[in-house]
Amino acid sequence: MKKKQKVLLISGISVVALSGLGIASFKIMENANKYEKAQLVIEARETKEQIEREREDVKIKAQREAKAKADELEAKTAIYDGIEFETGLDEESTEMEVMDVMHKMTHQKVRSQDKWGAIPMSPKIIEEVYYILNTSDFKHRDRLLGIAARWKDFNFSTIVQDHNFFWEDKEGTVGKAHGTLSTAEEIEFIEVNFK
Repeated sequence: MKKKQKVLLISGISVVALSGLGIASFKIMENANKYEKAQLVIEARETKEQIEREREDVKIKAQREAKAKADELEAKTAIYDGIEFETGLDEESTEMEVMDVMHKMTHQKVRSQDKWGAIPMSPKIIEEVYYILNTSDFKHRDRLLGIAARWKDFNFSTIVQDHNFFWEDKEGTVGKAHGTLSTAEEIEFIEVNFK
């Protein structure tokens, strides 16, 4: 009997020990899961904060770029201070009239043998021309709008080709553009022709 009691006692202790071990394992796993969940919450919060910081950085960068663009525009348009000019264009203007104004606008920027007429390449006039083109149904509307859109962005990289397009449309024989004026030459042209 003693042997039986020993076996029962050992079995009982083993059951209690295994139960304790099982409960301890369960508690350890439960704590590990709670820890993982807590870590996920922390990571999610940190990710959200990082996204907010990045959004704020993008916003600040956009504001700085907008200010820089405004400053650049102001500097580029400073040469037009005091120039008031009427183009004579309105919503009823013909394609030929608009192209004539655009042709004369290019004279401020291109080098050519002869130039007849000049209209300032000012933001106000560019905007006026763009508006008329945008509401028109002209034959060359798309090409003219493309030219005016570049000018609105102060992109004059194709100004010689732009001038020669207008010049060829008028069937010009003298005065084809063959280069661009330097900034100093353009300022001199403005002072001579518009002030």
